[in-house]
Amino acid sequence: MELSDNEIEELHSTLKGERKVEDPPKKPKSKTKRSTADIREEMINQGCLFLDFKTPPNTSSAWVKEWNAIAKYGFFVTAEGCIMPYSYYRKTTKAGDSLSGHIRSAHFFFNRTPDRRQLVNQFGWPMAEEVSHLCHNPDCCNPLHICIEARWKNWKRHYCGEKGSCDCGRDPPCVRTYTNPEVFKQQSTLENDAQKAKEILSLLQQRYPFVIRPKTWYVGEDLKSKNRQKRNKRQKKHEAEADKKAEKKLKKSE
Repeated sequence: MELSDNEIEELHSTLKGERKVEDPPKKPKSKTKRSTADIREEMINQGCLFLDFKTPPNTSSAWVKEWNAIAKYGFFVTAEGCIMPYSYYRKTTKAGDSLSGHIRSAHFFFNRTPDRRQLVNQFGWPMAEEVSHLCHNPDCCNPLHICIEARWKNWKRHYCGEKGSCDCGRDPPCVRTYTNPEVFKQQSTLENDAQKAKEILSLLQQRYPFVIRPKTWYVGEDLKSKNRQKRNKRQKKHEAEADKKAEKKLKKSE
């Protein structure tokens, strides 16, 4: 059986211990930006709830906008009381937003941001502030499940629960013993019933009042958004066709 020139060249390269240089992988084409309406529809199908919190006093208007930017997509409520935003705003999302939900929560509810200065105490322990998760769920943005504290205190919480309950000695105490985030994700269950979610979040309701909007709350707004998208798409199509006709007309005149 005769070999082709390419096969012979590849065989020679293999015998010499050389590797065939492959073309670099092509970059994936950029995806069209998804609309708020499309994301909300996906969130509703997955069981989200629209929690509308009363703005805490003295909260900066900029931080209110930050929070509303994720609240408009809805939240997932777990049986443990965790509140998780749309995946783009979660800490564990690789390609997520640089400002995660738990940071936005600290801004909105606590009206402050962590002090990131790389300071140490008299023992050399890191004192830069971080947002600690008392529930050990890095994606949670329930203000009762987070606090701002020194990095060494946050790290100490990772060794909480050896005796079956919070024993890290930190104040405020953890709301549950430490669990690996992946294990928590597998074990946690979502609650999409508004009344049951209110019962789960009863303590949160007392501290930070909120209402749960019906899932049809944004229907009118989303319908207008989709119609606007369709009009823009038609407009672009008409403009492209007009440009083609003008180009053909110009070529004929030449």
